[in-house]
Amino acid sequence: QAALDNPQEFAAQAAHVIRAKAIQQLVDGIQYQKDGRWYEMSEWVEEEETVSDRLVPVTNSIYDHIIVQSEPERKFAEKLKNMREVRLFVKLPGWFKVATPVGAYNPDWALVMQQADAFGDPGPVLYLVRETKSTTVAEELRGTENQKIHCGKRHFTDALGVDYKVVTGADELP
Repeated sequence: QAALDNPQEFAAQAAHVIRAKAIQQLVDGIQYQKDGRWYEMSEWVEEEETVSDRLVPVTNSIYDHIIVQSEPERKFAEKLKNMREVRLFVKLPGWFKVATPVGAYNPDWALVMQQADAFGDPGPVLYLVRETKSTTVAEELRGTENQKIHCGKRHFTDALGVDYKVVTGADELP
């Protein structure tokens, strides 16, 4: 009946639903593979000039300051810089992107950790990618964030063997 009452609106809504379902199908089935590309150290230059209230001074990073975009990121960086088991961490720069069917995804953090075992001996080195959000409840994330996070997990965990999670704070490491 809706198609007869307003064919143009019906067609627009049908196209919207079909497009959304097609994108979700792509996201659900996405698979990443290693392609042998590496990032050169020369690409990791200080990305932007910024005001001092967005800088967190650190000693366990490739930079002497981490630029944060939000209060959750600030709290995360402040906690990481004081964690002995965090050997190195970096806020991933804006140019570091993972291609997804719903647009480029730029994860938040890369970390190298080494926890001690029960005897105080160094354990295995862990390579982690973490996305910081104010919530881990999927329904509370905006727009395509869930789909990009799903693709990020497929990219880092499945293709590269790197532990990937969405966290609300550093207490959720590793």
